[in-house]
Amino acid sequence: MSDTANWIFDFDSTFVRVEALDELAEIALAGRADRDTLLGAIREITNLGMEGRLAIDESLRRRMSLLAIQPDMLPKLVQRLVDNLTPSFARGMGQLRSMRERVWIVSGGFHEWIDPVAEAVGLRRDRVIANRLRARADGLLEIDPAASPCAIDAGKAHAIRAAGVPRPRVMVGDGITDWQVREHGACERFVCLTEVVRREPVAARADVVAANLDEVLAAASDLRAPDQG
Repeated sequence: MSDTANWIFDFDSTFVRVEALDELAEIALAGRADRDTLLGAIREITNLGMEGRLAIDESLRRRMSLLAIQPDMLPKLVQRLVDNLTPSFARGMGQLRSMRERVWIVSGGFHEWIDPVAEAVGLRRDRVIANRLRARADGLLEIDPAASPCAIDAGKAHAIRAAGVPRPRVMVGDGITDWQVREHGACERFVCLTEVVRREPVAARADVVAANLDEVLAAASDLRAPDQG
């Protein structure tokens, strides 16, 4: 394992073994007669976006439009996410905590639930790059476009550069937006994690395909900081 690499992890289906918006939908749609239909639609939109068949901003807009998100739903969601860490990440959390100065989470999800999950497992919440919600006049939550750098095409790459994440940088994820970080030069290596889901259009573009966290960390053993050649 490289002791110089900065590790940039996607959140949904990478750090946790679920899609947070899908989990939030289950909470928000509880008791509705059309719950199963809407959940199916949301999951389909998620998959289209992750495979690159739907633009990330459109994927996010469509999913959010199907939900009425209330602030009191968020603690329930956070607990679900803490309880659903990806298995190899749960086992390796002690190692990730020991690397916490070099561990980042970059997601098309939202600070409102990723920050508390990072804090709960002992990682730095100021190493989270994500989107933000805002309250509407009726009290429901919606995306805040002015504070959502990862809600646009190639947004993760732009946000990583804006945050000044040092080289060498390894991006780890399962979706096309994670590979785009490599495509746009904001990391030196892209590792496609397949522990939760294997998306062939993403795996085909990856520098490394890894089945678990141990294989992920081994994928950067040859990377060195710029002043080391």
